[in-house]
Amino acid sequence: KIRAMRWKQAIRTMRTARKAADDRLRQFERSFTIGEGAIKRVDICQLAANQPIEDFYSLGRCVSSRALLLAVCDGHGGSSCSRFISAHLMAYVCAAMLDKHMISEVPVDQRLEWIFSSSDAHLNQENNMSAIEARLHAFHEKFKHMDTKTVKSSLQAAFLALDEDIAKAALPDSKGRVHRARASIAASGSCASLAHIRSRALHVANVGDCAAVLGLESASGLVSSLQLSRPHCVENADEVARIKAAHPSSESHVLRGGRLLGELYPLRAFGDVRYKWPLDLQKAVLGPLGSPPPPNLLTPPYLTAMPEVFHHKLTSSDRFLIVASDGLWEWFDADTAVRLVHDHSQGALSLQPYEPTPNMPLAEVYEQLKARRYIPSFLYRAGERKRPLDTNSATHLLRHALGGVSGGLSEQYHRLHDQLQLPDGAARSYRDDISIMVVHFDEAYLANPDTDTSD
Repeated sequence: KIRAMRWKQAIRTMRTARKAADDRLRQFERSFTIGEGAIKRVDICQLAANQPIEDFYSLGRCVSSRALLLAVCDGHGGSSCSRFISAHLMAYVCAAMLDKHMISEVPVDQRLEWIFSSSDAHLNQENNMSAIEARLHAFHEKFKHMDTKTVKSSLQAAFLALDEDIAKAALPDSKGRVHRARASIAASGSCASLAHIRSRALHVANVGDCAAVLGLESASGLVSSLQLSRPHCVENADEVARIKAAHPSSESHVLRGGRLLGELYPLRAFGDVRYKWPLDLQKAVLGPLGSPPPPNLLTPPYLTAMPEVFHHKLTSSDRFLIVASDGLWEWFDADTAVRLVHDHSQGALSLQPYEPTPNMPLAEVYEQLKARRYIPSFLYRAGERKRPLDTNSATHLLRHALGGVSGGLSEQYHRLHDQLQLPDGAARSYRDDISIMVVHFDEAYLANPDTDTSD
């Protein structure tokens, strides 16, 4: 009896620990059914390491063009800049909409329809930048006179305009006073990856080391990944060449220790005016705030918010898009992430009620039911589980990032416990903030040639 009681207690303890891990993983998960055009659903999950978290994400729609917009913003040097970018970047993108994509005429400050943002509490506030609406209108007027004819160039214009306005807002006013909160936004920095999806046209604009990856499945069932961004860091040879070409060859210190001026890892970012402003301006604005200039600042700017933009025309082979901060990609590569989401989408069928269509032949019902029993062999040991633990594919990615993709369920929970027991702040010594957005495409829409439209 004693042995049995101890065994039951051990089982209860294990279940309690697993439930605690599951609850922590799912605490900030979200799922939004879009059901419009090529987009079926967007799954989101986030886990903090910093205190406060420096990652923010946003999901919205451009009312005038019906383009879906989603962005992941990864901050550094504080959360001010990334929070601000997540709250305002999409409005600038909507202001830079091309006339040929206009479906309905809407005032520029009403073009963005919010679906969700992790910075929701700040969306209806001035975010320490009282002139943001005026600056948005000013950018829109300027954009109308630009020779901009592509989505790529309009996205680049929006990114650069917002970054310029952040820097302008931090300058002293007519009386020489500096607004500390605005200066904090400009002094901190943020990487960002934004996806713009209109009909079948997918554009990804990226600054820094967030990443976007497309998951594809061929007619033969072969699953593969397609990178739609490149990290802007020293591992990118083209980026290193760009930085070196922009400064005198005598400045051998521009990239030192794998970082910009020996300090900053991403080579493109919003904010971070310490790497953009001349020394005299920094001393006047940032010096009183205790923010010293980086060493060997000779020929600024060294940093830009110009995004690299990739375009992809969605096809019937495309299944989903993953956009995530670099905190995810520290754990596994793009191919592994795509395989995880693909296999999860197959196994997740068992979590949903089965409803055959009217008059469906029994043979087809049988095949559909058999497909719902699909268990990816590399995720679960035989007989261990018959369905994934999470309905949300972003949470599924997070679980396997921290818990691993090998070993059994007990081993996975053991690894999860080690990571999740670390309090926010202390966890930063072991991992980064992780933000994941997964866009699931409507296969029926993409398979229908009548839905094809030109960009």
